Amino acid sequence: MGAHEYLEKYTRSLPGGALAWERTIFSRTGQWDAGELIDEVVDIAWDAFMAEFALERPGLDISYSGNYLVIRPLTVVGDDFLSLAA
Repeated sequence: MGAHEYLEKYTRSLPGGALAWERTIFSRTGQWDAGELIDEVVDIAWDAFMAEFALERPGLDISYSGNYLVIRPLTVVGDDFLSLAA
């Protein structure tokens, strides 16, 4: 099993379309370092949130909620773009 398959096994779907992983899965494996696992998590999220014929990968909002790393598609509305740039 590779890192991608390992993380897919522990992926949780949240209401609103977000994906989540328990924070402990990034430290309890000795096969991969946390950086490799984060890269794979982002790839899984891009695969899940990318439209079928899209030319660009969607922006991602990555945050912690309790004991979970949560990733949801980034939605920018009007003036919010400037606050994200800061």
